[in-house]
Amino acid sequence: MNKKLILVIAIVVVLLAAWQFLAGKKVSVPGGPPTAAVQTNSGELRGFQQNGLAVYLGIPYAQAPVGELRFKPPLPRQPWQGTFDAYGFGSFCPQVYDNIVIDDPREDLNNEDCLTLNIWAPSAAKDKRAVMVFIHGGGFVGGSSKEKLYSGDVIAQKGDVIVVTLNYRVGLLGFFEFSALGGSEYTGSADAGIQDQILGLRWVKENIAAFGGDPQNITVFGESAGGASALALLGIDQPQDYFKRMIVMSGSPLHSAENTRNIANLLKKQTGLSWPTAWKMMPTGALMLIQQKVLDGVGSPLSDLIFAPTYGSDYVVKRSPLEAISSGNTKGIELMLGNMADEMSYWSFYDTPESHVCEQTIKENLFTAINPGIEPKLQELYDLYAKNPQRVWKKEGDILLAMGDDYAFRVQALDVAARQSAIASTYYYRVDYPVNVPEQPCQDNRSPHGAELPFVFGKIDEQTGFDFIGKARDASDAAQRSQLMDQMILAWTNFAKTGAPNGGDLPTWPVFEPDQQPTMIFSGNSHVENAPFNAEYQAMSTFMKSFNVFDALK
Repeated sequence: MNKKLILVIAIVVVLLAAWQFLAGKKVSVPGGPPTAAVQTNSGELRGFQQNGLAVYLGIPYAQAPVGELRFKPPLPRQPWQGTFDAYGFGSFCPQVYDNIVIDDPREDLNNEDCLTLNIWAPSAAKDKRAVMVFIHGGGFVGGSSKEKLYSGDVIAQKGDVIVVTLNYRVGLLGFFEFSALGGSEYTGSADAGIQDQILGLRWVKENIAAFGGDPQNITVFGESAGGASALALLGIDQPQDYFKRMIVMSGSPLHSAENTRNIANLLKKQTGLSWPTAWKMMPTGALMLIQQKVLDGVGSPLSDLIFAPTYGSDYVVKRSPLEAISSGNTKGIELMLGNMADEMSYWSFYDTPESHVCEQTIKENLFTAINPGIEPKLQELYDLYAKNPQRVWKKEGDILLAMGDDYAFRVQALDVAARQSAIASTYYYRVDYPVNVPEQPCQDNRSPHGAELPFVFGKIDEQTGFDFIGKARDASDAAQRSQLMDQMILAWTNFAKTGAPNGGDLPTWPVFEPDQQPTMIFSGNSHVENAPFNAEYQAMSTFMKSFNVFDALK
């Protein structure tokens, strides 16, 4: 199999060389009149005006991480000469094509010169607006700030804040411990993508005042892999130097150093490519072919475990989120975090004829696939979840998915909230809005992973939002959606401005307290509940001490 893979890579090398020679450079034009020139420490730039905003797209914040810089920390962009026209998004960072994530199938996915950021700033004169920096999701193997869903125009307009989105390296280029091949020179390369984010945040901190932003009032927010990235940033040295507040949306666990080394050695063994120079000089498309083979071999949703930030003394992320909080590393950082009501149903997008995530049984499921011996404990846990009268969905697969939600997302979030609430204002939420996607029966009428994004970004009436939540069922549903969108945008932007999300018609949202666990339920009738599904949380916390999902990757 390895010989075949190497042959295929050689063929891809030739084809890519020809394609890259013939491909022309895309031409982008502004969406409106140019802005006045803005001076940054990277050079002078200008954007364009659109709907009361000054928009700047595709600003390079780092040198291209190519050649000898591949698998290494990013370097600040050298100042350019003249005026940079920030009129069009930068490239996606290299990744395997995924039609769930990528809007345009013609997208160039092989350009490693991709470390760019985008800014939406209200045009009306005002100094020191709050700044919100978004980190996109994509399982650490995909995604981009170029996705239409992440356009910051609506948040900037409705919330009167400055919104920044940025690209970072993903997959093998961003989260692969290359020291397994290249030696100690590459120790920490498994956090290259996090180092990209840090450099992007540093650029924002140093330059955002020129766009009317307050460098002392920066909020990092991210969803899925972006939420996990945000949690990882809590574990870097002196995170307060980069941001004041944080919003974690469905953040997932990080890798330990042991997990990362195991995965790196597995990749080295399975590919048969142990010569470091081959990896460093390999054309981008060939590298992505390897990545695709790896992800296909593992299969969804376990493939989302392959790449993630790594914490440990040799890494940029020195501590796990809980360790970071306990050590005082996050002192003063105000936090808002939460989850969807039905996270795992999202992965039905990746069902195969042989595997349907909604049709798991107590005998055949993700837990027992990893550790068959766990079935007795799993059955006990299942019985607890199944008897809760609050649960609408009573099918076996639904209950198992709810258990997966808590394992992958909710328990960690509640543990982080409990610890951080002792040293800074913390708020916890749960989104429970039933989406309308009958073509995806596993997700329909549930609240799957990612379904909060159209509300937070104000895209409930655009195709990019319909892809996640479908179209409104009727006028009443449309009115509920509009109200929920306004509530969520207001909560997100109020938190970014002041550290408290309250305002508008949102019911009073108390700060988190570990015993009561006050939780804002964002829904058609948003309200606060204390400790929803608490028995399940306690039981899953105990179960997690005897089961480690990363054992699947050893």
